[in-house]
Amino acid sequence: MAISERFGFFRSKHRGKVVWIHAVSAGETIAAVPLVRRLLGRGYVCLVTNMTPTGRERVDVLLGSDVENCFAPYDLPGSIDRFLGNNKPRMLITIDTELWPNMIEGCSRNGVPTLLVNGRLSSRSAKGYGRVMPLILPMLQSLTLLAVQTRQHKDRFVSLGADMSKVRVTGSIKFDAVMTQGYAARLDHSRRRLAGRPILLGASTHNGEEAALLSLLPALRERIPDILLVLAPRHTHRCDQVRRACESSGQSVMSFSDTREVAVDDQVLLVDVMGELDALFELAKVAFVGGSLVPVGGHNLLEAVRAGTPVIMGSHLDNIEDIAQQFIDSQAIMIVEDGQELQQVVINLMENPDESNRLVKAANKVMDLNQGALDQVEALIVELMNHE
Repeated sequence: MAISERFGFFRSKHRGKVVWIHAVSAGETIAAVPLVRRLLGRGYVCLVTNMTPTGRERVDVLLGSDVENCFAPYDLPGSIDRFLGNNKPRMLITIDTELWPNMIEGCSRNGVPTLLVNGRLSSRSAKGYGRVMPLILPMLQSLTLLAVQTRQHKDRFVSLGADMSKVRVTGSIKFDAVMTQGYAARLDHSRRRLAGRPILLGASTHNGEEAALLSLLPALRERIPDILLVLAPRHTHRCDQVRRACESSGQSVMSFSDTREVAVDDQVLLVDVMGELDALFELAKVAFVGGSLVPVGGHNLLEAVRAGTPVIMGSHLDNIEDIAQQFIDSQAIMIVEDGQELQQVVINLMENPDESNRLVKAANKVMDLNQGALDQVEALIVELMNHE
């Protein structure tokens, strides 16, 4: 089934009526869910496509049978044309930076409006795209509208050839996300399992970041003997590797999929399942958000902020630079350069509730200032749909 979907053979039950929402993986899917629910509430029929199995898993958990879901067709002319012919979508909405030349060109040729939502373009990506202008320019000029996160993103898209009149600064819909279905049950379940232990959470971590967190445990345990390190790798297929690292460092590790309560002698809880982070953020005293101490580019910190948890990140923030910069400018998150500085900041926040509370309050102000992107994007979609 997957390979046939990749070549565009998926056929909607609602051919000619669907709004096509493309979200590459789990992060983009989670960001898109509130928007999809708005569209469903207006009576639109939604078809969500993903590039990864984790994206599809998130659609299944968060949206279930309310939407149709399949793998996105490969960005090949034949696959795209076959998909468009089989489904005849009313519109394509693509999330973040998911722009594929044949997908956009095929929609344009078939009269399907295309809207980029939550558009972002880092300075590094803009330079890379600039080197392939003959490929990028026709795609950008074919887009019906681009709803981008900041003025800086708009300027970068325009510098690559996007029509300035088609680029709207709407902010990030990630600021308008709400707790997903089943959150209260997940929170209650995790709270009972963790039995009141003080939690240091490493969220969406990558290779090298788990080691940095593990290395600070001995010093932290001297001050907080019952501290529990919760590690949630960005990619669950790395859990065996992370488990071995925990055991090599002499830590007793338990997997989240093991349904028992955390024991007194458990030192690390390894989150080897998806969909639990929102509750774990709320239970953590401090959260380190990964992809940032190593040069990955940083992952979404807003879920941690929304949970009221003080946030630490490394300095590699290219993927979230404009969002992160708002929190940095407001002194609402802590940025560290290496494992040694990470240890100092974690210990300070764990032992200094006044500083933790100051960070949380400052972060909440940034969140409040950025509300409303979802309303603007919804209005743009309705406007485009009314002009089909």
